[in-house]
Amino acid sequence: MSKTGEGEITISNKERADSPPDRYYWRQGRVFQSNDAGEDRPPESVGDLSPATLAMIHPGLLAAYWRERPENFNPEVTGPRNDIKTTHYLIASNDALWRAWSGQNYMQGPHEITYLWRRIHHDVMGSTYENIDYDGSTVRVRRAGAIVSTLTFADPKPIENFRTPKGDPKRDAAMVIPPEEFVFRDLGGGLFACELARANARVFVIEFEDHLLVYEGVYTTRNAETLAAAVRERFKKPVKFFAFSHIHGQYVGGARAWAHEGATILAPPSSAPLITEMLSAPFDLRPDAWSRGAREALIEPVGERWIHEDASSAVVIINDKESDHTDEYFVVYMPRTRTILTGDLLFYRPGKALTGRSLTLAKYIEKQGLEVERCITTWPLEWPGVKNEVTGEELRAAMKPK
Repeated sequence: MSKTGEGEITISNKERADSPPDRYYWRQGRVFQSNDAGEDRPPESVGDLSPATLAMIHPGLLAAYWRERPENFNPEVTGPRNDIKTTHYLIASNDALWRAWSGQNYMQGPHEITYLWRRIHHDVMGSTYENIDYDGSTVRVRRAGAIVSTLTFADPKPIENFRTPKGDPKRDAAMVIPPEEFVFRDLGGGLFACELARANARVFVIEFEDHLLVYEGVYTTRNAETLAAAVRERFKKPVKFFAFSHIHGQYVGGARAWAHEGATILAPPSSAPLITEMLSAPFDLRPDAWSRGAREALIEPVGERWIHEDASSAVVIINDKESDHTDEYFVVYMPRTRTILTGDLLFYRPGKALTGRSLTLAKYIEKQGLEVERCITTWPLEWPGVKNEVTGEELRAAMKPK
């Protein structure tokens, strides 16, 4: 199992010891197999075990499924079973609907589940049922009460990410970024960039003497909480401020995580109501840190400019109301290094003149009288023909028609 909801399950048959094992991959709640190119292949049955059953066969996979897709675990009723008070669930997984039984408090986690049951249709025998019993390392599958398979699992082992096929990320519930990918590159002058290939974007951290400012979010709240943990570990300072370029999800995403950290959220006046709505939204299907806490939200609207500096860093957040993208837009200027963080407004192609929002931004920088020697984009991190770190000289030259 990996930390990002991926796993591999290998099934060997002692009666076919000379045959290669059947290998399945599990990714954020669904089971699949892979071809030689690492592409998804519809899973096949193993003996009497269907793909839907294989997806639930290991208690570790069941636990990971609960973590990755908690909205698919629906507590239905409570009642006695074998004189023990239990919680009864409906669980949707891989085109199958299961009933499950656990201990008294379903919020304690999937380790409580010891028994699964579902109705199935057999083309010969008609309607029947199948159930899975978890008993330590042994799992038994019964159909109509008769044991059809007994599996004994070895202790689970962590897997390297590269061993897991790429699969089809479009079918994932959401992008999950592994903790090890949150690495900070020192850009000088108190500015650090966390460059995330999966999101094709950067998150910026500006370091002051005793606190931090984070500029740009990362979609989703789960990833933002992983980022927050990485920031705590790397900088050993609290995040006092969080700002985002504009209201689109991949930038404002994660505001709940920073609110939980106690940061003041800086927002354009027209975006502040959205932040309030986000912070009050029900996250009961996928509880996050903010939904479990009791902090007061700190939101500070910025109408024109916001200036903050100490001996370590200086920053000016400018509300660009002429962005050609959204009605209000934050760009971040660091006067001591003459650096501007341009969000997703700049698409610079070497040797070509700026157009559209990129030209509008360059003209706005000139209009504001900003001395700029370095422009750094949030997005895209990688784009064919596009340079994501641009010098001031390149920017000014690209404004002029050839």
